[in-house]
Amino acid sequence: MKIYNYIKLGLGSLIMLITACTNDDFTPLRVSQSNNAEDSPTGSAQARANVLLPGSGVMMQAFYWDVTEGGIWWNNIESKLDSWAANGVDAIWIPPISKGQSGGFSMGYDPADYFDFGDFQQHGTVETRFGNREELEKMIGTAHENDIAVIADIVINHNSGGALEYNEFRQIETYTLFEPASGLFNRTWLNYLPNAENLEDEGRFGGFPDLDLKNDYVIDWLWRSEESVASFYMNTLNIDGWRFDYVKGFSPDVVKQWIGSVGGYSVGENFDGNVTDVVGPWVEASGANAFDFPNFFNMRNAFLNGNLNELTKPSLLSTMPEKAVTFVGNHDTESRDGSNEFPNEFETHAYAYIMSAPGYPCVFYSHYEDSGDEQKEKINQLIQIRSQLAAGDWSVNFVNNQEFIATRGGDDEKPGLVLYINLTDQEVSREVQTHWNSSNIKDYTEKYNLFQNSDANGLVVLKAPAMGYTIWAATDDEQVAFSDILYVPGGHQGWDPNTAPKLDAFETPNLAGTYKGHVSLTGEINEFKFTDAPNWNNGIYGDEGEGTAGVLAAPGNSVVLPGPLDYEINVDLVNNTWSANTWAIIGSGTPNGWDDPDTDMNYDFDRNVWTITTNLTDGELKFRANNGWDINLGGTGAEGDLSDGGDNIAVTAGSYQIDLDVTNKTFNLGNWGIIGSATPNGGDDPDTDMGYDMTNEVWTITIDLVPGEMKFRFNDAWNVNLGDAGAGSSLEQDGDNIMITTAGNYTITLDVVRNIYSINSN
Repeated sequence: MKIYNYIKLGLGSLIMLITACTNDDFTPLRVSQSNNAEDSPTGSAQARANVLLPGSGVMMQAFYWDVTEGGIWWNNIESKLDSWAANGVDAIWIPPISKGQSGGFSMGYDPADYFDFGDFQQHGTVETRFGNREELEKMIGTAHENDIAVIADIVINHNSGGALEYNEFRQIETYTLFEPASGLFNRTWLNYLPNAENLEDEGRFGGFPDLDLKNDYVIDWLWRSEESVASFYMNTLNIDGWRFDYVKGFSPDVVKQWIGSVGGYSVGENFDGNVTDVVGPWVEASGANAFDFPNFFNMRNAFLNGNLNELTKPSLLSTMPEKAVTFVGNHDTESRDGSNEFPNEFETHAYAYIMSAPGYPCVFYSHYEDSGDEQKEKINQLIQIRSQLAAGDWSVNFVNNQEFIATRGGDDEKPGLVLYINLTDQEVSREVQTHWNSSNIKDYTEKYNLFQNSDANGLVVLKAPAMGYTIWAATDDEQVAFSDILYVPGGHQGWDPNTAPKLDAFETPNLAGTYKGHVSLTGEINEFKFTDAPNWNNGIYGDEGEGTAGVLAAPGNSVVLPGPLDYEINVDLVNNTWSANTWAIIGSGTPNGWDDPDTDMNYDFDRNVWTITTNLTDGELKFRANNGWDINLGGTGAEGDLSDGGDNIAVTAGSYQIDLDVTNKTFNLGNWGIIGSATPNGGDDPDTDMGYDMTNEVWTITIDLVPGEMKFRFNDAWNVNLGDAGAGSSLEQDGDNIMITTAGNYTITLDVVRNIYSINSN
């Protein structure tokens, strides 16, 4: 079908066109031509009255490069819209919706037929990569039901997939003959640059045919007429706005005219870090918003190079915040091998930045849906913080290479906020000037549960965790503390919370929700739970998995630990974790040497130490938890002191009571002896050492005594000594001297567990 005619003109009228700015080597035919009138659209484009204008929430880029093919993507997006809306998304940016040259593999950036949304057989497929028109319109309808605006990606700089035709202007064959199956917007070489009317525009994308956006026929079909692409998308498909692709390729006036014809939200992709000379002037000329690539590059450099000063460089966010669409990544910055130009470990830091700062944040699908539940929850939290707090002027309060503090001044509806980013490997704190006088200041990221308090002038000391961030703001909330005690009911005591062992809070008031305590589990397999009251009527916590996951759930399954053993149990109700450690000795000087199992210790609830009484040989020992090396304590070189993963401790053969204080990281190797006028050394040091009978679990010695007195004492010192309690064979600390009336050979035993003794004549 011939869809054009032309009129030859005189040479003189177009002699200026000889110097065409193109790399193509050709002698242009000096002609002016036009498309056939029957191919031209009619009427004037109009805006839709009920268009949704986003900006109060966040935008979701609802795709990534090379999304799952097979025509399922519109359905996939539709399935997520309810959840996205509930979490603060008020706009979705969708990929180009029409058929591209690559057919079912096309991401839409090679447009061929602007009116084929998956319903015509061409380019090897009926459906687009994303689905068909029915699925597209259903998705758009569901978005609108959730008050989510739909922003369509529009590629108008270039086309792809045309047939080969003879280009009478360039006098060569070009792929510029487009006869789309939809029957709408036929195109020939007349509509592409260079031509007799226009030789070039602002830029050309690769080798694709470059649409002439000054050509009246093209303008009418793209945005000016009632039948145009813009009008059909806006008024028939109910698209709410536009993301203009590759705006470096054409005049910003194109965008201005487009919006003037059909309205809707508009944002341009000007892939450049220069806000002063490139992005800012484009925004001013077009009147549209722009993706804040300058801020993206500032953030990337700041986190990649460990220099947060980069965040203060010019960007749309800092110069034209009302026009800035901020982002952490998108399909333009994402490499096609799956990596991302933005450092992955700092993605949530960057989201904290853009959710706190001015501008309209855009969340990247891959960061939200494909980076794990933890990151998704963090982004959701940041969206809610933005919705609740972010308003007012943005001011950088403090910045160096590794710390960044900025404030928002708030307005009549929102209090504003303080963002604190920390790239050091330890917690940091600084005094910050705020506009909240004499107020409770809360960390809305919930890294810290304890409120800070500002003084009468608004000064307050705020904190940020190692390699983390916090967002603080004034609150009317009351400081809420957890219970001071957790109870540990289970099979070891009859499942009665009222009589159960207790775990104590690390501090009171218990704002951190952390507990520690010791429990004796008497069975081979022990099941138990935690309660925050001495009954089953309040908080009940168990294990999220089968009893050993270490993650709390309410009420959860029973925690399961082997026994019989004593355990140190730690619980964190903020981070929903629990852990249990039992301690033992291992080493060449211990009964089992360096081989598993370790020699288990017991917990002395009176002295608050782990203890074991055993016989050692010449050699070495260490303390370790849970028969593994993840947690172990060794010597520091100072007598009695321990450190994590410290040195092996040298020991000499003998009987010892070994005490371990995990909290203070100290230990003691001691033994029991007898002292007194009846003993061989009398009342002088050293004591006469006893040996340990591991079979009967008592200290014992056979020795000659003379008439006199004696006592038992530990480690040749009086701070731990046992004397007669006045009740036969029982003992007590600092008890009476034990009388020996007759000289002879005696066997003496000492049971320090039951505090009893025996002295038998041989």
